[in-house]
Amino acid sequence: MDKKEEKRRGRPRLLDNWTADLLRERSNEYFKKCDDRHSLAVTKDGVIDIPDPMPYSIEGLCVYLDILRREFDAWRKRQDDLGHRAEMIHQRITANRVEGALCGKQNSSFAQFMLKNTNPDQYREKVEVENTVAEEARSIFESWSAAWKQMQG
Repeated sequence: MDKKEEKRRGRPRLLDNWTADLLRERSNEYFKKCDDRHSLAVTKDGVIDIPDPMPYSIEGLCVYLDILRREFDAWRKRQDDLGHRAEMIHQRITANRVEGALCGKQNSSFAQFMLKNTNPDQYREKVEVENTVAEEARSIFESWSAAWKQMQG
């Protein structure tokens, strides 16, 4: 028996046992838990229970799944069913963040911060520089170009 086989003895790591179906099932539990959150509010008629859904987050999902954030990010990079499912979950969390900011249920500045940091390829500050030459600089360039051509020949 070689050394690799010796290291693989015993119970396999839990993270190796994840499947796309298990991830979908457990993430749906997390989303339901977030959606079902309620708060107590005091009114003139007494205390009432009002719906207060919790915003979705990658970190909250990872805590619920008992995995590290870097493990979830590694799943998203995979080219199999688990990778596709993880990417779809990430997209659902992003949609929740955008829609919450647009309808005023979530802080738009924080939502913008989260989007830029969790999706840097899709959400970033684009800086566009317009490169124009003033008319005076253009005429100077043209006159110098003409003088250079005369000197050349």
